[in-house]
Amino acid sequence: MKLSQTKLLITLVMTLSAGLVSTNALAKLNSCNDPIVFGTTISETGVFSTLAEKWRRMTEVFAEEVNKDGGVMVKACNKKIPIKFVIYDDQSVPATAVSLYERMATVDNVDFFVGPDWSSMGGPVPPLADKHKIPMISANVATPSLYDRGLQYFWGTPFPVVPRWSERYFDMIKTVSPQPKTIFFVVHDNPVMKGIAGFWTKKAEAQGLKIVGNETFSQESKDFTALISKIRAARPDIVYIASFDNPSVPLVQQMRQLKVRAMDVHHTMLTGSLARQVNKDVEGMTGELPWYPGVKGPYDGLVERVLQRSGVSMFDYIFTLGRIGSYLVAIQAIEKAGVVDREKVKEALFKGTFKSPAGDIKFDERGFPDNGAFAIQMQGGKVFVVWPPEVATGKLQWPAPTWQ
Repeated sequence: MKLSQTKLLITLVMTLSAGLVSTNALAKLNSCNDPIVFGTTISETGVFSTLAEKWRRMTEVFAEEVNKDGGVMVKACNKKIPIKFVIYDDQSVPATAVSLYERMATVDNVDFFVGPDWSSMGGPVPPLADKHKIPMISANVATPSLYDRGLQYFWGTPFPVVPRWSERYFDMIKTVSPQPKTIFFVVHDNPVMKGIAGFWTKKAEAQGLKIVGNETFSQESKDFTALISKIRAARPDIVYIASFDNPSVPLVQQMRQLKVRAMDVHHTMLTGSLARQVNKDVEGMTGELPWYPGVKGPYDGLVERVLQRSGVSMFDYIFTLGRIGSYLVAIQAIEKAGVVDREKVKEALFKGTFKSPAGDIKFDERGFPDNGAFAIQMQGGKVFVVWPPEVATGKLQWPAPTWQ
């Protein structure tokens, strides 16, 4: 009998303990004394690591910089509250990310989620935010369909989104002289790049440009002789390359070797990696960047300090603003809510508008943003923002001298 009573008591204690663990996450909400805790994963290893390998340090520095001024202003507390991050390496593996966000919700008891990145993570991870009713401001999850699932606790800050990817570039070429009349699209056979090209071919036509070619190449392509022969025969004013940086390295090199001529060669992912691999062949090319130091806007000083201290180059790590954007939105949402409360922060995020150095981040009812990018050009081995003119750090060279 005594043994049965002991077992019953142990069972009761274990049940109560489990209940305490599951509600711990709520215990510090609305607290004016504990730090605000953001939980995130970063792809420090695995296939995405080259895109994010310095982001742990960047994230730690971001918290340090925000906390130098006291932290986040919380109206209900009538004071600023410091922030901190719980960070794990998701190893670029979706299943690993899922288990880590589950841990952060149930063991680490984080207040809010920031991240993850990449559309492969954006499928399985966000439903956990709804499960635990924890607002999640993901970073570089750019696939629009992932926001069409009716999730209530999921937002994203990818820069740029497809409908605004080359918007400023096409605005810019309306103003140049001589005016381009023809354009040739060269597309990396990848869902993201095909999506970008598909959207902007329609926009180019609507703008009055004649499409004189639209060719696709595979990830494994090394010999572009036949494709370049088509470009040379078409003699386009603009060659528009929709590609990730590494697959297009031999394309750019062979375009130079075979003396392609155009008013401009535009690359949708003009990056430090591409520039290092093709060296001077990148000179004069235009492209897009979400933001670049020197462009003034809200939080530009904070972001520049964070990048400098953590050794992150926007040209090398082009998805960085998407990641920092999730942090900026998180702290602003708490300030708007005026309390460290998940439901109040959720209300602040819904169809909200938030500040970033690249301009406003505006969410639609799905949590999808309306983020654009700046048009850049390589001049003398350096990156210059050339459009829009009110934030430009350099003047567009048109036609590009090195492609004449």
